[in-house]
Amino acid sequence: MKKIIFLFFLLFSASQISAQTASSDSEPIYVNLFISADKTIYVETEKTDFNEVQEKVSSLLRSRPFKLDQKVIYRIFADEDLKLGIIMDVQDEMSRAEKAPTQKYLLDTTELNIDGQDWFQEIYFKKLNSHP
Repeated sequence: MKKIIFLFFLLFSASQISAQTASSDSEPIYVNLFISADKTIYVETEKTDFNEVQEKVSSLLRSRPFKLDQKVIYRIFADEDLKLGIIMDVQDEMSRAEKAPTQKYLLDTTELNIDGQDWFQEIYFKKLNSHP
């Protein structure tokens, strides 16, 4: 009887560990934001005023289906000539929707020819410089 209880306990523990591993391995949800050289902000492809960033990000997160404990990662793409304070202010607004790690990419928007709401299609991740 003790062997059966031990075996049951062992199988139960193994299933719990594999369930936790599967949920933590799920793909994160990325929220992409672009700040152009003239300080125009796009949340995903939608042009957004600074004071609407939190609302747009929050709405975007609520509308996407995700699994329990799925990680959210913000990615800010900004013109390399912008002052860091502008980027940090936008990051703070995004974080007000939900706390999440942020990846920042500084771009030469002139060289990459990025302009307008199709900005995300113009970016090649291999050419980006990530700044934590």
